[in-house]
Amino acid sequence: MNLEDKIQSIPEDERLAAAVYALNTLLISRGIITREELEEGFDSWLRRKELLRERATASSQA
Repeated sequence: MNLEDKIQSIPEDERLAAAVYALNTLLISRGIITREELEEGFDSWLRRKELLRERATASSQA
C-alpha cells in the first residue's frame, strides 16, 4: 500500500492528526526538536487559543 492509499484509508477527520503525529515523530527522532520543545510549543498554542477565546467572549458580552 502506497502513501496515498494509506492516507485514503484514514477517516478524513483524522488525516491531519495522523500527519502531525508522523511529522512530530520524525522531528524528534532526527533530533531536530526535543520532546520538551514540542510540549512547550503545544502549551504555547493552547494558551494562545484560550486567550483568543477569552477575548471573543469578552467582546461578545460588551
